[in-house]
Formats: sequence, C-alpha cells, structure tokens
Amino acid sequence: MLFPSQTALMASGVLAHHGALPLPAAVAMAVLGALTGHVIGHLVGCRWGPRLVANLPDRVTGSPGYRAALHTVGAYSARAVLLGRFNAVLRTLVPVMCGAVGVPWARFVGLSLLGSLLWAPSCVAVGMAAGGSWQKWGGSGVLAAGGAVLLLTRSLPMLLSYLSSRKAQANAPLTSAGRGPRRPLLQ
Repeated sequence: MLFPSQTALMASGVLAHHGALPLPAAVAMAVLGALTGHVIGHLVGCRWGPRLVANLPDRVTGSPGYRAALHTVGAYSARAVLLGRFNAVLRTLVPVMCGAVGVPWARFVGLSLLGSLLWAPSCVAVGMAAGGSWQKWGGSGVLAAGGAVLLLTRSLPMLLSYLSSRKAQANAPLTSAGRGPRRPLLQ
C-alpha cells in the first residue's frame, strides 16, 4: 500500500526511457506481476473468503453496498475483473471477492490476463512519457517532490483510518455488553 503497483510500473517506465531497464523486460514483468497478484487474491478468496466474511462486522455484511458488490462481482465477473484492474481499491478487492463467490478459475485467469495485458503496459507507457519530460520540469527535485506527494497521497488514507480506529478503541467502553468474545480473523 505504501508503494503501490501502479507507481512501481510508472517508475519502471521512467527507467526504461533512460535505458536503465529494457522496455520488453519492464512490460513482461509488469504483466506477470499483475497476473500473479490477481491469482493470489483469487486463491485467498477461495480458501479464506467465507472465514474473512464471517469475521466482518454486521454493519459491513448487512449493508446494501456489500450485498451489491458481491452480486455485481458474481453476475458481472468479466466487467469487474477488467474494470477493477484500473482502480487501486478494486484491483485488490475484486480478485478476493471473485474467489469468495466462486468465479470459475479458468474464466478468472483469462479475464485477469486480458486486464493485465491492457493495464500494465499502459502504466509503463505513462512512465516512459514522464521519463522523457521530467527533466524539462526541473529535474530530480521535481521527481523527488512528485514521489513524496505520491507516497503521501497513497499512504494518507491508511494513516487516517489507523488513527480513526485507534481513537474509536480509546473511546470504546471496556466491556462489550451483550456481545460474545471476538473471533480471530483467521481461524
């Protein structure tokens, strides 16, 4: 999450532009990495999806948005896998959800390969374009500042969520009346 895949692929495009990395290798590794990430997500969903769902709070699993997301992934797996590849949050969640709702393996891998073949080279290409223009805009200072902004904007939501959960824990009553003991996430 602190060093997202899209940022890494763009950085590989910058390196390829400057000759530090062969372009075919950058694209091949990008596609392979994207496909591998999706396959692992699907396997996690197949193996632990029901347990993960069982440990989610009722406010999440009972929400209309959660039910709609499961229905959408189950009914429109092709669109979910292909379009989800281009969204940072969905890129992580859709493969797990596909595994949890039982999207067939061969169908999932085929769709994920197609999505990876579309997404990964486009990210490397954006990096190639940026690699050709970053020196015009101020050289390494601008590159460092851009990297810091990317890191901050990618990690800020995670930090805010962590701080919010810490505050909620601090304000929570010491006893949980009417509730049984919390189950561990993975049993």
